[in-house]
Amino acid sequence: MTIKVKKNLVSEAKYSLKCPNHMDAEYITIHNTANDASAANEISYMIGNTSSTSFHFAVDDKEVRQGIPTNRNAWHTGDGKNGTGNRKSIGVEICYSKSGGAKYKAAEKLAIKFVAQLLKERGWGINRVRKHQDWNGKYCPHRILSEGRWDEVKAAIEAELKSLGGKTSSSKKKTSYALPSGIYKVKSPMMKGASVTQIQKALAALYFYPDKGAKNNGIDGVYGPKTANAVKRFQSVSGLTADGIYGPKTKAKLEEFLK
Repeated sequence: MTIKVKKNLVSEAKYSLKCPNHMDAEYITIHNTANDASAANEISYMIGNTSSTSFHFAVDDKEVRQGIPTNRNAWHTGDGKNGTGNRKSIGVEICYSKSGGAKYKAAEKLAIKFVAQLLKERGWGINRVRKHQDWNGKYCPHRILSEGRWDEVKAAIEAELKSLGGKTSSSKKKTSYALPSGIYKVKSPMMKGASVTQIQKALAALYFYPDKGAKNNGIDGVYGPKTANAVKRFQSVSGLTADGIYGPKTKAKLEEFLK
């Protein structure tokens, strides 16, 4: 049964504050709220205040509410104005997260079903689901993380997606890069050359090198702090040790994501 969404969309007059950019989403990001408000109250407060913080959906024990159109970006992941989370992901807040209990459990259950529905509608797999922490390191979704259940929640979403007849996996980009072997890291003198350029281009293809204001996305063939940071963020999302050092494991994961 399709979950119906109740819409209370932000007015276009507030787009410049809450959702200024067109978005072609690539991910869904899950959050836990920091309070015990209902979905209706979460959305009403978000669209009515003067903060730029925004998100697309709030889910409580009874319903799903929408405040931002899914073709507009929202400021919900803290990774900057050109960050992948902010510019390429749909934000889903799970309500009643502060105190937990029966209402929270019901809200999480409904959120799992709703996220699976979003994935099915877009032909996406579970690899498109992210937690807030993946984008900027914030301890969120805090309740799920503190209870050690992130893998459990993802497995539940995947099981629900499978029951809906959706894909259980999906790739983002079909491209090929001759990624170099060896170890690359920030050092003096800087490592540079065509092999570093290939690493940067692969990261850019996956939106981890989003320096939109710079020529060629800032791809310069130099393994400096900017490249190390992009590698670190990719490692965090893909379950690797986030040290900013490109090596065999990072190479293998990049190749997996780029298939």
